[in-house]
Amino acid sequence: MAAVPRGGWTRARRALLALAALALLYGIASELGRYWLPHRIWLAPHYVEDAELLPPYRSLGEEMAFLLESGILLSSAAVSAGRVLAGVVLGSAVGIVLGVATGRRPRLEYLADPWVTFFRFTPALALLPLYVLWFGYGESSKVLLIATNVAVVVLLGAQHAVRSVPHVYLEAAASLGAGRGLVLRRIVLPMSFPEVFASIRIAVGLAWVTIVVAELIDPRMPSLGYLLTLSGAYPRVASMLIAIGTIGALVLAFDMVALFLHARTTRWMGRAA
Repeated sequence: MAAVPRGGWTRARRALLALAALALLYGIASELGRYWLPHRIWLAPHYVEDAELLPPYRSLGEEMAFLLESGILLSSAAVSAGRVLAGVVLGSAVGIVLGVATGRRPRLEYLADPWVTFFRFTPALALLPLYVLWFGYGESSKVLLIATNVAVVVLLGAQHAVRSVPHVYLEAAASLGAGRGLVLRRIVLPMSFPEVFASIRIAVGLAWVTIVVAELIDPRMPSLGYLLTLSGAYPRVASMLIAIGTIGALVLAFDMVALFLHARTTRWMGRAA
């Protein structure tokens, strides 16, 4: 097995130290909050008694045990992860195809640019009622809402990656008689892959942001978005923190899987270097 680079261990130690420091600070703040923070808050149209704005680790542990024993947390994480995965796959496929096409053909870019600009700067929450009318309350509207945001990011990344391919390679291939299809497969796509992959990683994070909005469409359990919404309505801060932490852990897991796949599919880059 290949040795882990020294820089990798250093980053891992720093990350663990940062997490430990954050956990310690939260523990101190939650204990101080028992005496300084209000326990009676106004949540229209009534007051909520015995509210824990910064629940201690004991309360977090009890809430975690309840969510795990009832199956709410695991089933919610599985459903939300499935929706994100479907949206990322669909959005990435559309974004790569359109990005490569518009990057290679400026006329197509002129046609696509108004639509890209519209979806790029329109919040997902603004598209929510439109997608409900177009695609209904089922899974399609949720997945397509995620895929739309992913596709825009991947499209822009693929477009820039295609344009960044050195022209000397394209000219050399053309002088040797290579056709457009061969140039695309052997030169453009391999050289564009690292930047396209970087845009997909960014899009994965955006997909997990969008999932909270997407799951407001016909909100019901199990889903992490609805768990967050439901926790805020009562309120149950412990459930909110656990749901947020679960989303963060899933984002990290998705990113680690993406990095592993990138390392496996680009081993040739290391040999070339």
